[in-house]
Amino acid sequence: MKSSAIVGSIGLFFLLATAHAQAQPLQVCDLQEEGEGAQWLAPCERAALRGNGHAALMVGAIYWNGDGVAKDHAAAARWFELADLAGETRAAKMLGDEAFGRLVKTANPDRAVLDTAIGWYEKALEVEPVPAAKAEAQQSLAMLSSLKQKLLAR
Repeated sequence: MKSSAIVGSIGLFFLLATAHAQAQPLQVCDLQEEGEGAQWLAPCERAALRGNGHAALMVGAIYWNGDGVAKDHAAAARWFELADLAGETRAAKMLGDEAFGRLVKTANPDRAVLDTAIGWYEKALEVEPVPAAKAEAQQSLAMLSSLKQKLLAR
């Protein structure tokens, strides 16, 4: 569980650190500091539901981090999926992190979740614009690929 929290926290740090630097057509969901999530949630959700991928990513980050709301990784994943569908390239890594987190919470990893995490990290390697986040995705992919090989060898 520890590695899940670390991976998630690091991923969220890079997500928030690079959010302002990304060019966005609308200046919605421009969270500057931790703790602003609750005030941005409603306008971000509205923008996300209108197709703004950045806004959907930020709503996911608010729920992932519990920034002014209760932590809810399942809700975060739904918003990250919406962000991915809207073309937000940083969503793939966050979805990989979410699936990775589900894997480390159990003694017997679910192979479908493992394949899901691997798929998201593979996509992240293709589309992730932030070099440090891409490196994290590569590291996570290597760990999960090794785990998959061990499971297949059983």
